[in-house]
Amino acid sequence: MESINRAFMYGESVFTTMLMKDGRIDDWEVHFERLKKGVEFVYGPFTDGEEWSRLLKNRLETRCFTTNGNKVVRLTVYRERARGLIKEGLISVMDLKINVSMTDFESSRVDRSVKLRTCPGRPRPHWWPSYLKAGSYLETILAQKMYLKETDDDLLFLSPQDTVWESSVANIFVVRHNKIYTAPAGPNVLEGIMRKKVMENFHPFFSDCIEAETTIDQLYRADGIFGSNSVRGLFLVDRIDDRDLTPSKEFLQSFAALKAALYE
Repeated sequence: MESINRAFMYGESVFTTMLMKDGRIDDWEVHFERLKKGVEFVYGPFTDGEEWSRLLKNRLETRCFTTNGNKVVRLTVYRERARGLIKEGLISVMDLKINVSMTDFESSRVDRSVKLRTCPGRPRPHWWPSYLKAGSYLETILAQKMYLKETDDDLLFLSPQDTVWESSVANIFVVRHNKIYTAPAGPNVLEGIMRKKVMENFHPFFSDCIEAETTIDQLYRADGIFGSNSVRGLFLVDRIDDRDLTPSKEFLQSFAALKAALYE
C-alpha cells in the first residue's frame, strides 16, 4: 500500500519533472542521464551489472511515452521497503517502482514574470550530489507557509552568508554588465537541465556565464534577473521581496534572443 511505503512516508524517491509537447518529452535523454545517476546513488549498485541502465530506461520509456498532447510529466522512481527497514541487500533494478503523473501544461504561465521572497535556506551535507533531485517537499511547504506573502510567486533561498542559492522550483541567473552569474551547482543548488542549456548557449547573447556567488546587494544592482526550469523554460524575475526590479533595455533584448534560441 502506498500509505505505508517509505517513498510516500519519508520522501525517499528520485524524480524528474519534464515538459511533453505533442507527445514528445523535451530533453528526454538529458533528463534520463541525470535521473540515472540519482537512482544509482540512492539505490545502487544493482545485481544486473552493466545492463541495469538499459533495463531502467526501457521501463521508463514504456511508462512515459503512452500519451499525446502537452503535459507536465513527473517521473518518480522509488524502492518499496518493509516498514521500519532502512538497509537491505543488493536488488535488481527491476525491483524499483515507477510512478508517472501527468497534468495539462498551462502555456499561459510561460511568459509571466515572477515575484520572489527571500528566506534562509537549509544547508545540505557536503556530500549531497548536485544532480540528485530527491526527497520531501515538506521543508519547502513549511518555508512557503512561513515567508510567502499573498502576492509572491516563489521563495528565493539564501545561504547562511546571504548569497543567492536557487528558488524552490528554479535556478536563478543574475546579469550584470552583460555577464550572467549563477550560483555554483552543489549540495544546495540543483544542476538543472535548463540551467545547463543556458550555460552552454549564452553566447552570442551575453559575453560570459560564470558560476559565482551573488550577494543581496548585487542582486538589487543587477541589470536583470531570470530563472529557469524544464517546464517553464526561462522567465523574468520582476520583484525581490517588496522591491520592484527594472531591467535594462539591453538585458531584455539579450534575454529575449537567448530564450528564442533555446526554444528553436
